[in-house]
Amino acid sequence: MKERTIDRIMFNKIKIGKITFQVVDLAFILCLFFFGFMIRWKLMPIESADYWGFLEDWMRQIREGGGYRSLGHQISNYTSPYMYIMCFLSYITDNDLYALKLVSVCFDYAASIAIFLLIFQMTENVKKSILGMAVLLLSPTVIIDSAYWCQCDIIYTTFILYALYNFFKNNSKWCLIFIGISFAFKQQVLFIVPFLMIMWLKKRTIRLVHFLWVPVIYVISTLPAWMMGRDFKELLLIYFDQSETYPWGTLEYPNIYALLGEAMPDMRHADEVSGAGIFMTIILLGCLAYYFYTKDINMTDELIMTLALFTVGVIVYCLPHMHDRYGFLIDILAIVYGVINIKKLPITFGFFIVSILSFMPYLIAVHIVPIQYVAIIQLGLIAYVGYDLYKQIKANSLQNQYPIF
Repeated sequence: MKERTIDRIMFNKIKIGKITFQVVDLAFILCLFFFGFMIRWKLMPIESADYWGFLEDWMRQIREGGGYRSLGHQISNYTSPYMYIMCFLSYITDNDLYALKLVSVCFDYAASIAIFLLIFQMTENVKKSILGMAVLLLSPTVIIDSAYWCQCDIIYTTFILYALYNFFKNNSKWCLIFIGISFAFKQQVLFIVPFLMIMWLKKRTIRLVHFLWVPVIYVISTLPAWMMGRDFKELLLIYFDQSETYPWGTLEYPNIYALLGEAMPDMRHADEVSGAGIFMTIILLGCLAYYFYTKDINMTDELIMTLALFTVGVIVYCLPHMHDRYGFLIDILAIVYGVINIKKLPITFGFFIVSILSFMPYLIAVHIVPIQYVAIIQLGLIAYVGYDLYKQIKANSLQNQYPIF
């Protein structure tokens, strides 16, 4: 059969950097970017409770305070970098709703590129890398968070993805620099730090001295606000103040505290249970670190990614005071986990479903499924990832003549 002209064009190869694409790959990416944006554009007019309850008033105060001059006093409980973005937006548009959402949408695309690079670094498979972009841009978690909710969780997560990309390139310095930038936006980046510490114990990429970049970058990020008159101590302690804001075991996140009845607002022993939960989480992470440190394992890329997902899942499930959006990083890591081994994509979609069910009580004031049932589903998903991690450890053990435990 005679080859068609369109086929010759579409399967022609184009090299961008070190990656070889076919024209059809680039055409698909362009379509994905366009229709992914159109989905988000249709959601732009929606005003969430967070927007009219907080963000709208913050933007008003910024304008009344003179844009960047308003940084001299506390307006929100956000860290300085996001306030810089809000101040910048106050100069260029009066449509705060669209402007704030567009910032997050831009990071949706930055994250999609990061996930492409990360998966390609791990697999050298262009098709899988493009699939990763598609799953991220079409993820209900990502779409709802940025374009519907007007939240900015994709910002800190994007920098974590670039950190992991540099991790798999064996670049410790840039990995921790990106972690530092992420920490300057949100403290939830700490969920990934225990995984990085385990990698340091295993002598994989991470150098301990490079962790100094995290506080250094955070301090640098506060300097413009400090120079505008904000109290330096107050800037440094923002995360400590945030941690005291919500005393509940869980703020609509389906974790162990939902099963214990410590959800907002019907908590019974918040301080006692939360304190015990923190120590329980430390012990669990210590056991995981001890196990990996004392075992001779071939640390494959897939095993490492599974460990990252499992570690973050355990932390968010066991730590108290988790918000409904704190599983966001789990979903993003689950995309990489599912795409590098397509058979595991149903687990990725399972995490998406949990997030949707967790978002709904705040967004539409309805528990579609009781939070206790959602917590059991989440526990099952994390347990599956843990079992998969165990199987990979067993298959990659360099001490097969000894029992795995």
